[in-house]
Amino acid sequence: MLDKTEARRYLPEEGRVLFTCKNGKIASARIVYDDEYVASLKVLIDLASKAGYRVVLEDDSKL
Repeated sequence: MLDKTEARRYLPEEGRVLFTCKNGKIASARIVYDDEYVASLKVLIDLASKAGYRVVLEDDSKL
Protein backbone atom coordinates (compact mmCIF):
# COMPACT_ATOMS: atom_id res chain seq x y z
CA MET A 1 0.00 0.00 0.00
CA LEU A 2 1.04 3.53 -0.68
CA ASP A 3 0.83 6.47 1.69
CA LYS A 4 -1.34 9.25 0.27
CA THR A 5 1.46 11.81 0.50
CA GLU A 6 3.68 9.59 -1.69
CA ALA A 7 1.04 9.23 -4.42
CA ARG A 8 2.02 12.38 -6.32
CA ARG A 9 5.18 10.62 -7.55
CA TYR A 10 3.03 8.15 -9.50
CA LEU A 11 0.35 10.44 -10.91
CA PRO A 12 0.25 11.21 -14.63
CA GLU A 13 0.95 14.77 -15.79
CA GLU A 14 -2.60 14.97 -17.19
CA GLY A 15 -5.71 12.83 -16.90
CA ARG A 16 -7.94 11.23 -14.32
CA VAL A 17 -7.04 8.58 -11.75
CA LEU A 18 -9.39 6.46 -9.66
CA PHE A 19 -8.05 5.54 -6.20
CA THR A 20 -9.17 2.90 -3.74
CA CYS A 21 -8.15 3.66 -0.16
CA LYS A 22 -8.05 1.35 2.85
CA ASN A 23 -7.06 2.40 6.36
CA GLY A 24 -5.84 5.79 5.13
CA LYS A 25 -3.51 4.29 2.50
CA ILE A 26 -3.92 3.91 -1.25
CA ALA A 27 -4.66 0.26 -1.95
CA SER A 28 -4.94 0.64 -5.74
CA ALA A 29 -4.96 3.27 -8.46
CA ARG A 30 -6.16 3.11 -12.03
CA ILE A 31 -6.07 5.62 -14.88
CA VAL A 32 -9.55 6.52 -16.15
CA TYR A 33 -9.26 6.74 -19.94
CA ASP A 34 -10.93 9.39 -22.11
CA ASP A 35 -13.58 6.92 -23.31
CA GLU A 36 -14.52 5.87 -19.75
CA TYR A 37 -16.83 7.42 -17.18
CA VAL A 38 -17.19 6.91 -13.44
CA ALA A 39 -20.71 7.15 -12.00
CA SER A 40 -22.93 5.72 -9.30
CA LEU A 41 -25.57 3.11 -10.09
CA LYS A 42 -28.28 5.75 -9.56
CA VAL A 43 -26.71 8.03 -12.17
CA LEU A 44 -26.41 5.11 -14.61
CA ILE A 45 -30.10 4.25 -14.15
CA ASP A 46 -31.07 7.93 -14.59
CA LEU A 47 -29.03 8.18 -17.80
CA ALA A 48 -30.55 4.97 -19.17
CA SER A 49 -34.06 6.23 -18.35
CA LYS A 50 -33.39 9.57 -20.08
CA ALA A 51 -32.20 7.62 -23.14
CA GLY A 52 -35.54 5.79 -23.25
CA TYR A 53 -34.58 2.55 -21.54
CA ARG A 54 -36.59 0.99 -18.72
CA VAL A 55 -34.51 -0.60 -15.97
CA VAL A 56 -36.31 -3.37 -14.09
CA LEU A 57 -35.52 -6.01 -11.49
CA GLU A 58 -35.80 -9.67 -12.45
CA ASP A 59 -39.24 -9.84 -10.81
CA ASP A 60 -40.24 -7.01 -13.21
CA SER A 61 -40.39 -4.33 -10.48
CA LYS A 62 -39.35 -0.93 -11.79
CA LEU A 63 -36.29 0.65 -10.15
